[in-house]
Amino acid sequence: MFIIALTQRAVLQILMQTIIYSSVFLNFLILLILQTACVSEKNPNNEIPAQLLGKFPQKSFAYPVGEKEFVSEKNDWWDAWYNAQDFGENRHLGEDWNKTTGGNTDCGEPVYAAADGQITFAKDAGAGWGNVVIVEHIAADGTKIQSLYAHLETILKNSGEVKRREQIGTIGGASGRYPCHLHFELRWTACPVWNQTGNGYADEKQGWMDPSGGILILWCYIVLVWKMTFFETDLRYFACI
Repeated sequence: MFIIALTQRAVLQILMQTIIYSSVFLNFLILLILQTACVSEKNPNNEIPAQLLGKFPQKSFAYPVGEKEFVSEKNDWWDAWYNAQDFGENRHLGEDWNKTTGGNTDCGEPVYAAADGQITFAKDAGAGWGNVVIVEHIAADGTKIQSLYAHLETILKNSGEVKRREQIGTIGGASGRYPCHLHFELRWTACPVWNQTGNGYADEKQGWMDPSGGILILWCYIVLVWKMTFFETDLRYFACI
């Protein structure tokens, strides 16, 4: 009886170790596949300038919309927001954030500063832009990045220091020119319209960076979050911890 019990315990231990090792190997394989995919899909316009890497502490930046600090870009049930026009799409220099409920349901929703910084521009920038706020973020070594928030319905803070996720305005549509959404840009000092609005669209993207790529790659621990549904396993979702 003792021998049988011992054998059963040994078999159970072997089975548990096999499951653990298989899980570790599977996770490693998934990460390897993702890394390979990222390398093969490199786009020079979307790459983060090397001089910016490691300058800001991890978790310094967050998304400017939504109740949580991080939202997915896809239009689905994962959260209440999606990226309606991505960086580089149609020569776009930023991201356009909308609520998944559509139409103008996001009018008046809060807009938050992406990180600690100093407001350097806050006013009505005229037709095509509406109310705009620009915040300058400075790393310990003096490296600078600017975030821009456009088409605001209202500006709630127009000067001074702001904290990460402090509300600075509300979503609008540039006084009715567009359906309500937030146009959000991230820039570094090579930007030719530093501390200005610019055009919002251009073939040359030197000085701008992909906002979601910047938030996730530059300043966060990237952790794969599995989204499970009856029909798919989507690996495109990331979160910061």
